[in-house]
Amino acid sequence: MVKLLTPGPSSAEKKKHVMKLSKALNQIKLLDTSFGSEEEFGQKPSVIKVNKSTTKRTADDQSLSRTSPSSIHSRNKSSSVTESQAFNVAKVRNPSEVALSAEIDSRIPLPEKTVLPKVGRKTGANMTNFSQGATCKPRTHIVFLKVHKSASSTIINILFRFGETHNLTFALPINGLHQLNYPHYFTAAVVEPLSPSNDSQFNIMCHHMRFFKPEVAKVMPNKTFYFSILRNPVQLMESSFTYYKGTSAFSKARDLEEFLNQPSQFYNASATDGHYAKNLMAFDFGYNHNGNFSATHIQLMLHAIEAEFDLLLISEYFDESMVLLKETLCWDLDDVTFFPLNSRHNNTRTPLSESTTEKIKSWNKLDWEIYVHFNKTFWEKIDWHIGKERLRNEVRMLQKKREQLAKTCLQGSGSVAPQLIKDRALAPLQYGRAVIMGYNLKPTLDKATRQMCQRMVTPELQYNRLLYRKQFLKKALRHSNAAVLPKLSNRRTV
Repeated sequence: MVKLLTPGPSSAEKKKHVMKLSKALNQIKLLDTSFGSEEEFGQKPSVIKVNKSTTKRTADDQSLSRTSPSSIHSRNKSSSVTESQAFNVAKVRNPSEVALSAEIDSRIPLPEKTVLPKVGRKTGANMTNFSQGATCKPRTHIVFLKVHKSASSTIINILFRFGETHNLTFALPINGLHQLNYPHYFTAAVVEPLSPSNDSQFNIMCHHMRFFKPEVAKVMPNKTFYFSILRNPVQLMESSFTYYKGTSAFSKARDLEEFLNQPSQFYNASATDGHYAKNLMAFDFGYNHNGNFSATHIQLMLHAIEAEFDLLLISEYFDESMVLLKETLCWDLDDVTFFPLNSRHNNTRTPLSESTTEKIKSWNKLDWEIYVHFNKTFWEKIDWHIGKERLRNEVRMLQKKREQLAKTCLQGSGSVAPQLIKDRALAPLQYGRAVIMGYNLKPTLDKATRQMCQRMVTPELQYNRLLYRKQFLKKALRHSNAAVLPKLSNRRTV
């Protein structure tokens, strides 16, 4: 029986727990699997071919030590934000009413059966205890698994800005690309290496990858903080169908309803882009999206994700997620203030019936199990580390900061359609049938304010190129063509 981690394990205990799970993981996680029909999904375990060499690690892989940039000083968590530091308080709203949706604009209403209640922490519940005492030091070694279509572009922008502000080093894709070997498993070889004369270590890894912890650990120090974000699979699939309409599974289906009524007519399990149409979150976490996992295997998967990740956020509660992230990283509220990025125009959203909703949950069984489980642990961590009253106060302050920054930075009331974006350098990538919104900045901003505002609305691809040039100037000049987007299959990963 695989046990959950108890609160507050040491790094050695956590490492031992992960290694204990590795044998079980090898049975379900890597490489090939048999694929049955849609009806057979979840009724039988998969037959797996395991390449043991892919999980081999040496002592040198664990020899990295953590260093903290001198530019970041210790802070007192109990006084991170005071009322005097916050912007003027307007009418108080319940955080569940203002939490942003997965692509962080207006949330698509869910049928009643898909609404998950907030679950209070039970006494003695098993969870990682992030509390570090009254005084803590900001975490600067971070891995963020960028799950597709789950508000991850906004988190990327937060990490980019924090790292750039504090002169941290990013583990960037080699040759100025925009993803880390996706959709293949991550390998350390796809990270642009630092020069031999540079004795610093990587601080932040956050680009698209298919997660494989042993290889990530070759790049990042031992005490790295791992986190990710999840989205309700119902809305995730609706978004994926729009954004990835050109993929093999979706291209011939008139709409999502037709696809779900006869998935075998459109879906090919062996297609290299099939993960965009089925269990996309499970695939990004490194699991077989076509696997016919038993209930036992699903529990092993959930426990393994808990062992490998320190925190799983929920995109439907994005403001609350940012408060919890700030708390666990010992950052300030200013560090997680944001404008929504890569959000769709409402006219590209499709309302879903209750019947369609249930079909999506059944088709994406692994994703649904992951989401339900970690939606529960998310609220347990909120109760454990913050409490509902303090959460409401900090969410309110975060919203006020965002409102004030919008008044300072943005022209108009907020995001605009792509054809209305005046500065093409701030125009997000348009893909599939989605209409991705962007921003216009006020033309009268002073230089310092404009730079701050511009960073907050810079799309991921443009910001990635900027960081690559700053970190690898000579290579960037040599690979000047890297500014051109990679081939179509890679562009889908944005």
